[in-house]
Amino acid sequence: MKKKIFFFKKQVFNSNRAFRKNIIWFIILTQNNKIGIGECNPILDQYALKNLKNFEIELKNLSKMILYFKKTEICFYYKYISYSSILFGLEQAFLSLENKFPMLYHSKFTYGIEGIPINSLMWLNSFNKNKKYAIKKMENQIIEGFSLIKMKVNMKFINDQYFILKEIKRKYPFLKIRVDANGCFENIQKAFYYLNKFYNLGMIDFMEQPISSGNWKDMSEICKKSKLPIALDEELANIHELKKKKVIGFY
Repeated sequence: MKKKIFFFKKQVFNSNRAFRKNIIWFIILTQNNKIGIGECNPILDQYALKNLKNFEIELKNLSKMILYFKKTEICFYYKYISYSSILFGLEQAFLSLENKFPMLYHSKFTYGIEGIPINSLMWLNSFNKNKKYAIKKMENQIIEGFSLIKMKVNMKFINDQYFILKEIKRKYPFLKIRVDANGCFENIQKAFYYLNKFYNLGMIDFMEQPISSGNWKDMSEICKKSKLPIALDEELANIHELKKKKVIGFY
């Protein structure tokens, strides 16, 4: 296991906090002259960020178990993993060990035959100067060729962000936006208010995690009644088995 610290050239923000640096742990496996590497990155794992000391302790204990049991089936370790980012890193390590690092999956993309369409991202620090700056930054992404942009939102900037999207819609009617709320709406009433408001723009692809995770009753109602499609994000954190993830998505 290797621990590395990375520093951002510019401070970045999501809907909940600012980041100046990031600590990443790498799981490195070797077996019969093969190598597998997995990245355990807690930056978007809110449970891990609350206590990185416990995160590192769990990783060290997990490393000892892997050395002792020498099993490379991820399901064997579910009960020992508390953090989604550790699960991700271990899955990645096992896959790259099996498929020859750095390969995880064999596909037309990994062989350079086909590309994968991706969206660009507007971090919250794009909105902490003025509306003209944010609009210009979004226009630059459109000029670069992006037709879909993911935008982080929070309550501090949301009215300005709505205004910016109205301006962008007027100039670039083809553009699609994915809104990532990171659970920033404190109740279901406020969530519905902004879901309807963003829906009326006619350019929003979906909204991601409008309320905080764990409020399944409210989230179920939002998914059923929202005019905008809802994507789950933090809601799936620390639920490791695929079957359980599907149940939550269905619920």
